Amino acid sequence: MNSYYIYKKDEIKYLENEYKVSLPHKLSLNDYIDFKRNIFINIQGKYNITVTNKNSVEYENIFTNNHISYKYSYTRYDSYINYSNFCNDFYKLEKNNHYKSKVFFTNSGMSAITSLLLAINTVLDDFSFLLPDEDIYFETYDFYNKYIKDKNNINKNILYIDTIAKKFDIKRYINLINNNDNIFAVVIDTTCFLPNELNKLISSVINKNLLCVLVRSHTKLDMMGSEISSLGSLVYLIPRKTDNEKFQIIKRIISESYYLLGKFGALCLPDKFPEFIFDKKFKKINNQRIKQIENNNYKLYTFLKDNIKKGKIILPKHQKFILYVLNEKLDNECQSNIIENSIKLFVNKNEKLFYACSFGFDYIALDSYYDINEKNYVMRISMNDDENNVDIFNEIKEFINDNF
Repeated sequence: MNSYYIYKKDEIKYLENEYKVSLPHKLSLNDYIDFKRNIFINIQGKYNITVTNKNSVEYENIFTNNHISYKYSYTRYDSYINYSNFCNDFYKLEKNNHYKSKVFFTNSGMSAITSLLLAINTVLDDFSFLLPDEDIYFETYDFYNKYIKDKNNINKNILYIDTIAKKFDIKRYINLINNNDNIFAVVIDTTCFLPNELNKLISSVINKNLLCVLVRSHTKLDMMGSEISSLGSLVYLIPRKTDNEKFQIIKRIISESYYLLGKFGALCLPDKFPEFIFDKKFKKINNQRIKQIENNNYKLYTFLKDNIKKGKIILPKHQKFILYVLNEKLDNECQSNIIENSIKLFVNKNEKLFYACSFGFDYIALDSYYDINEKNYVMRISMNDDENNVDIFNEIKEFINDNF
């Protein structure tokens, strides 16, 4: 086995022991990734869950184990997956008397976000979103600008924190929460950080007796590069010490978001739910992968910062990718297509490189998009978990210097 697989020995050992498979010793990177994903696809296939219908079975528990139960009467509308201890298992939030929780699993992170924003917009007559960072996730920003009618009420703020922000700062957010008496709720898109890294921020919201809502795309970081399912979650952490008027508003928001998820067919169906991502051994190995990916992105950032001829290199706080910002301001789609075509030609020369956004991180991924904060097109580069990337670093440097 080459050095890549030696480094990934924990991952391989987990697959072989847990799922009784034998890994061939001579595989290309592409072959290995396909092998790994097929294992998880086969795992999903063992849950052959019959879809029940409201007209014939009013309410039926069709699958259960120690942690998870699937109950629904009409598949698109109310396929509710109940994970009894999700907050503790995933976010390391111990059950206590300060809050109670409600979780919905969705077919993507954006399903969770859009249903929440629309629910807030429908239920609240008087509110204003407070965005501490300019660079929230571009799809969230686009949806917010097109469909959310911000009422600009300084007396009822909804603080929206997004871990995609380049200058994500937990201390700054906690100070903002502690010094603002007009916050009704705090929404946190947790996608770009490991859950335990956000515990202090989430706990500070709960301790202030505020409604805390957590949205996440699990596809990005939580599947060990398998990418076999698109999964999101929407978690409401409801303060127990809430006056009745506010509690009724919170109930309406939760109910409305669930209604919208059902109407849009956006709830995660049971047979698509990747239960294994909550396995403790799986999470431990996955966390190792993510830390190595962050380390590789930091190394690439320091290398490029000292070796590119022009432009700017940015390492966001989350360290899941780096950004190359061009010197020239590109203001039309034709110019952005030139960047995309250059990247595609570059990645076709190497099996480790892909023209893609950063999801499973098995491949080194490059893509480009318009960055709202930079007001320009940027190239995004996300590393994988391979320890030996020196040659790739040089290739990326030469590609940038030769093309931009």
